[in-house]
Amino acid sequence: MKKLLFALLSILVIAGLVIGGCDGTAEPTNGDGNGDGNGGEPPPQVLKIGNLLTLSQFTGYEVQKWFDVFVEEINNDGGWLIGGERYLIEYTAYDCGFYDPAKTRTAVEKAVLDDGVKFLINNSGDIAEVTLTVTEPNGVLTFGGGLSDAVLDPSVQYTWRCPGVFFGAGLMYVQYNDMVARGAETAITVKDDTDLGQFGAFLCQTDMMMAGLEVLPAVFFAPDTTDFGPIATKIVSYDPDLVDLNFCAYNVQVAQALNDIGYEGFVITSEMTPATLNDLITRVGAEYIEGWESTYFDPRGTATDPRILALIDAYTEKYGEFVPDGTFYAGGWFVFEDAVNATQSLDLEVLKAYLDNSPPPVQTLCGYMQLFARPDLGNYRTVDSAAGHWIGIVEDGELVPRDVVSVKDQYLISIATYGLADLYRAYWDEYGYPTFPDEPSKFDFDNLP
Repeated sequence: MKKLLFALLSILVIAGLVIGGCDGTAEPTNGDGNGDGNGGEPPPQVLKIGNLLTLSQFTGYEVQKWFDVFVEEINNDGGWLIGGERYLIEYTAYDCGFYDPAKTRTAVEKAVLDDGVKFLINNSGDIAEVTLTVTEPNGVLTFGGGLSDAVLDPSVQYTWRCPGVFFGAGLMYVQYNDMVARGAETAITVKDDTDLGQFGAFLCQTDMMMAGLEVLPAVFFAPDTTDFGPIATKIVSYDPDLVDLNFCAYNVQVAQALNDIGYEGFVITSEMTPATLNDLITRVGAEYIEGWESTYFDPRGTATDPRILALIDAYTEKYGEFVPDGTFYAGGWFVFEDAVNATQSLDLEVLKAYLDNSPPPVQTLCGYMQLFARPDLGNYRTVDSAAGHWIGIVEDGELVPRDVVSVKDQYLISIATYGLADLYRAYWDEYGYPTFPDEPSKFDFDNLP
């Protein structure tokens, strides 16, 4: 009788298990009896990332929008699978003002000390020297630095300049070569009298000479200038074939003043956005700026990578109108993403070892980006970046892509521009030559002086 009762009880238990499994009431488990509701996979962890941005400026706001797109792409797919564990990203943009020491400190301390952010990607507008005092001792992986060489000091261990400007001379050189081919023989560079303007003038004039242009004296103006008539008069007094406005913060004002006094030569402007283009057309007319050249940041006209095209679609779907202003400055995200995916780790030292030792180039929204060492600063970690660029030309009132400046061009032409060829040759002999992305280039090692 006991055996019969035991058998009946066993049948009832088995039937209950089967029925429970069939009607979906049985709670999923992760294999150890603990239910997690995720099909046997542990619930996602939280990965905090952030950036320090000048949110009052349009570019900073656009970088924030792109990071929202990047994060949604991952989170909507169930999270980022890293080393067998899944992470949902919690992203925050912190307003650091515009090179404001007090706001920078407040922002970075909020991010690191209060919110526990361990990854600050694509900082822009912060004071690097202030940021470092918080990020370095607390072991925060940081991409940023702008023009500051402080982040490249060999004593700094957890910061990479990405994107950087040091390896950016190829952009101007290729533009100037094109102007020579179009008939320009003399060139003048025009800048606001700031640290960036002075740096830009040196860079531009050196590249002009390399391209075979006769370099006229640079024209500087005070940053608070409001009347650009005298500036235009001074420019035209030199009778230049080419007026260069790279690194100039007042492209539209200078262009309007040049139009007012009848200048008819070539012009290269700095970062012609759709808003800038429309402003120029309103002030001087489309015919006047026909043939002008500028950097080109709209990946809709250049991208072919399926992942990048999908991100463009996601941005457009989310915001309704595509704005290219933040595309280049969001490039560091892809370098960080590559490091995490390649190492399958979020450990700071593991990521550092990968980033410090010549990681491969990565595809960004605007082209390839690659990390390089700075032996000229005594820093043999790959801590500074070169980014491929497109150049646009104004045709029928539209800025369209004309030519690409490769990572190889940016890297080698910059080394030639700064007169560092011998120093870098010694570095390559000891550490090996870099491997560049597979893209057309106009400059090679044999072209170095």
